[in-house]
Amino acid sequence: MNEENKNSKKNKKQNVDAKKELEANIKTSKEDAGKSWDEVLYGMSDLSRPAKAQTKCWNCNANLKENDWCDVCRAPIKESVKQEVLSRNISANAIKCWRCGGTTSGNICGVCGSPLTAEGIRSLAEDVKQSTDLLSEKEQEFLFILSPKDRKLIRIAMKFTDLEATIAKYFTIRRSALTNFGPEMIIKRPAKSNLYDKFEQEKLIVEKNLRVLYKGIKIPSNEEDLVAIRFFYWKPLEEVNRFNFKNIRWKLLALALTITTIILAGWFYTREVFDLFSIEKSMAVDVIIFTCALLGISVMHELAHFVVQRVKKITLSLPYFLPIPPIPGFMSYFLLGAAGGFIRVLNPVHKRNDLFDLYFYGPLVGVVTSIVLLLVGLSSPYIAEISDLSQTALDRITEIQQFDPVMLILMFFNWFGSVTNLAPTINLETQVSFIHPLTYAAIVGLILNGLNYLPGSMLDGGFMFRSLFGERLTRVFSFATSLFLMFNFTTWGLGVLTMFVPRNLFQTPVTNEALRPHWSRYILGTFAISIAIVCFPLPSFLFMS
Repeated sequence: MNEENKNSKKNKKQNVDAKKELEANIKTSKEDAGKSWDEVLYGMSDLSRPAKAQTKCWNCNANLKENDWCDVCRAPIKESVKQEVLSRNISANAIKCWRCGGTTSGNICGVCGSPLTAEGIRSLAEDVKQSTDLLSEKEQEFLFILSPKDRKLIRIAMKFTDLEATIAKYFTIRRSALTNFGPEMIIKRPAKSNLYDKFEQEKLIVEKNLRVLYKGIKIPSNEEDLVAIRFFYWKPLEEVNRFNFKNIRWKLLALALTITTIILAGWFYTREVFDLFSIEKSMAVDVIIFTCALLGISVMHELAHFVVQRVKKITLSLPYFLPIPPIPGFMSYFLLGAAGGFIRVLNPVHKRNDLFDLYFYGPLVGVVTSIVLLLVGLSSPYIAEISDLSQTALDRITEIQQFDPVMLILMFFNWFGSVTNLAPTINLETQVSFIHPLTYAAIVGLILNGLNYLPGSMLDGGFMFRSLFGERLTRVFSFATSLFLMFNFTTWGLGVLTMFVPRNLFQTPVTNEALRPHWSRYILGTFAISIAIVCFPLPSFLFMS
C-alpha cells in the first residue's frame, strides 16, 4: 500500500509539472489575440461578419462569436449561405464546401466537418446536445472526435490534458482548443521532421486509433512558422476483408469484361490486317498475343503500385480494371479494349513523398514493359507487295494511315530499329506494312502509361502533382489537361473522364501537409512530364509536308 501511495503521489507531481510546462508553452502572441481559432486554422479572415445584433445561433442557440458560422454546431450564420444549405436535401455528388472550399460530398464536409445539407445541420445539432458540456471542461474522461468513415463523432476514452501533454513532449504549443469536433492545436514547426513520426507512434495515439492532420499556416504579422494539428478517428481495415469475395466481386467482373474487350480489340485489328494482306496464318494466335501483351502491361503497372505500398506500408485496394469496348473501324487508340485500371488507397497516406512514390512507379514500370514489347514486335511487321494488293485494299490502307497518330517515342524507336537492323527494311515505293499485334499492344501501353503522368484529376500524375504543389494549383492544371486531351481525336475519351468524373472518387488524402516533399521528387516530376509529352499521340497532319 505504501508503494502504491508513493506511485500515486509521484504521478500527481508529474501531472502538476506537465501542466506547468503546458501553461508555459501555450502562449498566444498579441497579433493573434483578436483572431478566432477558425481564422487561424482555415485562413478565412476575409469572410464578412454577421451583424452584431445576432448573438445566438439559430440552430443550437449557442452564443455566437464574430464568425459566419456557429463555433459549436458549425451551422452557417450568413443568411445567403444558410438558405443555400437548408434548400439542399442531399449531396450525393461532389460539391464545394461553403466554409473551407474543399471538394466533398454527403451531408457533412469530410474536410472541415461543416454541414452541407439540411439533414447535416440537424444531425450536428443532435451531436451538440450530447457533447456541449465537453467544450467547457477539459478534464472529462472522454472526447468526441470526428470519424470520416462514419461521418459522425466517435466517443473516445481520453483526457484532453493527457493529449496536450503528449503533444508537448514533441512540439511547442502556441494555441490549443477543444471544439465540438475534437482537439485542435497550433504548434511551432519542429526543426526535425522525424518528430512527426515519433509523435504518431505514441501509445496514446496508436491505441485510440487516432490519425493526425498537419497543415502549415501563416498568420499575418507573425514571422513564426506554424503548423495546425487536428485529429480524426480511423480504425485500420482488417487485411482479411480486403480479399473477401463480397468486396472483390465487382473487381473480378471488371477484370473479366476488360479481358473480353481486349480480345475484341485484338480481333478487330487482326481481322482488318488479315483481310487486307490475305495472310494464311492463324489469326487466333495473334489475337492471344495482343490480349496477353496489353493485359500484361496493365498488370505490371498495378503490380508496381503494390510493391510501393508494401515498402511504404500503405494499404491499397485490389485494382479496378476499366474495360473500353472497341468501335469497329474507329481507329482511336483510347477505344481499344482497355483504359488501364485504378486503385483506391484504403488508409490515409502520411507523407507527400509517399503519395508521390505510390503513383510514380506504376506508369514507369508500364512504360518500360511497353518499350520491351515494342522492340520485340518491331522485328515482325506484316509486309505485302503493292502489286499483290487490289485498289480497294490500297484505298483502305491509305484511309487508315491518315488517322494513325504520331508519337515522338515511337518515331525514335522506329529510327532505332532501322539503324540497328532490328526492324526489317521496307521499300516504301513497292511495299506496304502493318505493325504486328504485339507492337500494337505496346503502343497502346505507351499511350495509357505515358498519359497517366499528366496532371489530370483521376490520373497518377494528378496525385503526383498534388503532392508537389498542393490542391489549388492541381485543380487548375487538371482542368487544362482535360481540355488538352478532349481536343485530340485520339484521346478525347480520356479527357472527358478527367473532366467530369467526380474528383472525390479517387481522392487520396495526405495527413501531413506541413512536411514538404524532398527536392528529388521535383526532378522526378519533370522527368514524368517529359515521358507524357513523348508518349502523347499527336495528329498525323502536324507532320505532313
